[in-house]
Amino acid sequence: MLDRVERMEREKSLHAVKWVTADEFYLAGHFPGDPILPGVMTLEGLVQSALLLVAESYSRGRLGCTLEKVDRVRFKRGIWPGDRVDFQVQVTAKDEERWKFKGQARVGEETAAEANIVLRVSFREVGFEV
Repeated sequence: MLDRVERMEREKSLHAVKWVTADEFYLAGHFPGDPILPGVMTLEGLVQSALLLVAESYSRGRLGCTLEKVDRVRFKRGIWPGDRVDFQVQVTAKDEERWKFKGQARVGEETAAEANIVLRVSFREVGFEV
């Protein structure tokens, strides 16, 4: 879902970009004559951004992440082919098992969607130091 990571601060925030093109497979029937990015795909971009931030925050080891909760989801603007979507996630809290994020999808200066995301993270060191 993400085309490029613009900026990342380990364990804090990530800014990624997606250019929506007319040939995206999920636009085919959503909606004929007026293709719009499905809300679930916008949410998917936010979740993938959060997952990428978690993955890049660990340098080695076995990492497992599952989506535990999404709440306070708000869709405020449609996203159409030709739009550049900026996905921004910030860590709002974390402990050993849960990372909480505030996510926002923006098109230009407008907020297209926002959500709070909770990921359950399991990490196990593998290998050894010499």
